[in-house]
This record gives sequence, structure tokens and C-alpha cells, in this order.
Amino acid sequence: MTQQAMFGGGWTQRKLDVLKKYLQAYTKIFKRNPRAQHYSITYVDAFAGTGTLRRPALGGLAKLLPELFANEEEFRKGSVRRALEVEPPFDKYVFIEKDAKKCNELQAISADFPNRSVKIINEDANSVLLEWCRNLDPKGERAVVFLDPFGASVKWEVIAALARTRAVDLWVLFPYSAVNRMLVRNRKPPKSWAQRLTSVFGTKDWEREFYSTTAFQSILDSTQTVESIHKSADHRIITDFYVKRLRQEFVAVSDPFPMHNSNGSLMFMLFFAAANEHSAKTGLKIANDIIGKELDLS
Repeated sequence: MTQQAMFGGGWTQRKLDVLKKYLQAYTKIFKRNPRAQHYSITYVDAFAGTGTLRRPALGGLAKLLPELFANEEEFRKGSVRRALEVEPPFDKYVFIEKDAKKCNELQAISADFPNRSVKIINEDANSVLLEWCRNLDPKGERAVVFLDPFGASVKWEVIAALARTRAVDLWVLFPYSAVNRMLVRNRKPPKSWAQRLTSVFGTKDWEREFYSTTAFQSILDSTQTVESIHKSADHRIITDFYVKRLRQEFVAVSDPFPMHNSNGSLMFMLFFAAANEHSAKTGLKIANDIIGKELDLS
């Protein structure tokens, strides 16, 4: 929830709607299907934030228009509260947040759900998830992991580790806008940005995929060749490259769910990825159906 800590609307709400609909379908399958009931199921929100979308208070309007107030309260719910409200519930909830103050707010929200088993971890999400993956028992556990990072902060090694569990359904928000800003136009990105991009994609192949080199004769010395490097990738090439990387790790990957800001600029791409070969087909169908219906409302 970190990207929209002080605002919400539009793509924020659509993202949360997609997530909650999937969580509701997921828990129903595992709680009501006899063949799945022996699994313990966990929901992990790796960048949990405060669990609440913040906007200016309604003030006196809340008393004059109670229906508006009710809608506003629903609007303000972030991924944490919406996940805790899912019925039937998950067996365990893990909320990871690096900011200690935000962890205190997560504790307060969790207190509203005394019947939920909640663990709040005040550490770096990348480190926690790697450890969590190592301790996951695929024979008796299944999980949904939600990665809603602040900028390009999710390392590919974490994505790969989640896939290797063969027990995780992943919802990941690909930070297209942040990535695209690092892909400067007329030269390769500076070293620090290049390292971050390699960390996000898990390979240096992005350089070959996103940049082209044009050679031409020097006007100062006809015996010399000058090379010009320029960005040649648009949003489709960048997104397709990320999808290809996901499909190298996961059994199934959903259609992309593009998210634009109020100005129409592409900000994020939301993806579902299934790691378990036995449940991937079902999970993918549910995810694509939810995404398709949301896109139809656009």
C-alpha cells in the first residue's frame, strides 16, 4: 500500500478489488474442497504499509450524507483490512513492513480481528520473503503473496524463490513507470540505475532488449565509425520482457492488468502467477476472469 499512502482512487481501488475477489475465491476453494482442506493457507502482504488509504476527512459531510460516509469508509480500506475481512479466512496472515510506525498501525488494525492469526514483521521485505520461502512446507502449506512495492524495490531473487516453493500464488505489481524512468533515452542508464534494473529483472538481458545501437561514419574522420545508443523499447516490449521472465519461473502467468493515473499515464502492471502445477490452471482461470471483468468496466 505504500505508493498511495496519502491518496487513493481509480487504479488503486481496481487493484484492491481484483485482489480481494481472488482471495475470496481462494479461501472458499481451500476451506470447502475436501481435497484441499488438509493444507494450511497463508496470506502474505510484503509491503503492507499502514493498511489504510488516507484522504482528507469528510468533515461535516459525514453527518449530512451517511451513505457517502459509508462509501468513504469502504474506499479507505487497504489490502490489509480487505484481506482480514475475507470469509472464510486464511489460517495465517503475515504482514511485512519496514517502517516501525506503520507496523503500529497494522497492530491496531489487526486488533479489530481477534479471531485472525496475524504476524507483523518489521523488517525488509526482500530478506523476510527469502527466509519465509525457505521455511515453507509445500507438502502441507499453500499461500497467496501480494507484492505491492514502493518503486522498483522487489528483487528478482525473491520472485524466483517464491516460484521455487511450488506452493505460492503470486500477485505482483510491476512498477512500469519507475522502471521506464530509469531507461534513459539516448544512452545506457547510469551504473546505479542499471544495477537496480538488473535486480528487478534478474538478468542483464534488458540492455539488449531495450536498447539499440546505430553505427554511422564520423563526419570528422571518414575512417572512424561512431555508434549511437538509444532506447528502442516501448511499454509493450518492457512488459512483454517482464512476462517472459515470470513465465520462466512460474507454471502460469495471467494477462496483464494495466493501471493508469488520472492523466492516462501507465503506472503499473498487475500480474498473477501460479507456482503449483496442480492448481495453476484453476488459479489462472479465476485470475483472468477477474481481470477480464475489471477491464470490461474500463
